[in-house]
Amino acid sequence: MAYEIHDGLAQVAASAHQHLQTFADLHVPESHGERADLDRTVDLVQRTVREARRLIAGLRPTVLDDFGLATAIRLEVEVLRGEGWQVSYEEDLGDQRLPSQIETALYRVAQEALTNVRKHAGQARLAVVLERDDDSIRLQVRDWGRGFDAATRNARARPGERVGLLSMQERVALLHGRCTVTSHTGDGTQVSAVVPLVESASAEGHDGA
Repeated sequence: MAYEIHDGLAQVAASAHQHLQTFADLHVPESHGERADLDRTVDLVQRTVREARRLIAGLRPTVLDDFGLATAIRLEVEVLRGEGWQVSYEEDLGDQRLPSQIETALYRVAQEALTNVRKHAGQARLAVVLERDDDSIRLQVRDWGRGFDAATRNARARPGERVGLLSMQERVALLHGRCTVTSHTGDGTQVSAVVPLVESASAEGHDGA
């Protein structure tokens, strides 16, 4: 999908922006209103180019290609530490790279979980664990912050927050895994995702066929 967007939508949008910019430079409108309309049109096309590039980066974060899942999550942890959070990070994946689907899914789960910590935990102590056993990968993000009552939170959650929680669970479910979110008021929150290696690798091979 990233290549299709890059070679299709992004290229067309970039070409349209260049042609429109050239037209704007060669055919300057006579009235202020017409100039403002043309400037807005150029800006809209430029924003389309930026949005296409953002989508490309979002489909497969380049940090995963460059460093792998363990280091990518470590970089997220270091950002939190730089903001003053007390974060421990335990990683045991070994030297072998994971299938790209697993890396992308668990990286997005980690990002969402850490974003929620920033929003809701209140500068609490935080522990991140990423480990591999014979047939699965486990990611756990645990904080000792404010926590919440799950039933009340689900009822009061804004649409964006519900989407965030559902996206974590759906990403993992697509890989035949399980993602759970548990929390208690005053006792923090834990996000735990377990993805089987065998079934995920088979699914990736099937998708690429």
